Amino acid sequence: MARGYNALLRSGARVSVLGKVYLGVSLVLLLVGVVWASNMLQANAAWVEIVLAMPRLDALEPIARIRYEVNLAVLLGGWVATAAIVGALAVRAPFRIRAAAITQRRVRELEREVLELRTLPLRQQEEDDLLAAEAHVEPGTRKVMTEQIRERAERSPQGVP
Repeated sequence: MARGYNALLRSGARVSVLGKVYLGVSLVLLLVGVVWASNMLQANAAWVEIVLAMPRLDALEPIARIRYEVNLAVLLGGWVATAAIVGALAVRAPFRIRAAAITQRRVRELEREVLELRTLPLRQQEEDDLLAAEAHVEPGTRKVMTEQIRERAERSPQGVP
């Protein structure tokens, strides 16, 4: 993850000062959170009893209480890992949103360019007609192969070359 942000900051992509400050502050907070979680997990390494109410198919006692012995550090470690993942996604979100906006803007630019290029043959034909009118050239040109096929078809009695 750090390589991705490091590459982002050093790449040709422009990141605003606010984006750099946001990235720096959030990474510092994430680092402080990891240090705090590490100390908290080391201090809470005791075994605790957890009582869960589990439903059963029993008419007399539909809810049974089941007791488990769990290491508190492992239990809290799961919550710390979940918070770290959510924090990393929160740090990454603004950069992903900005990248999506840049991509959408580029797609719109390309769509406009494609629409402009679609009309190019029509404009090219108009320019060719204007040049032909200025040069006093006939707009129709003879195509050698089609003319030869047409002449053979006219000469043959059945219309087959």
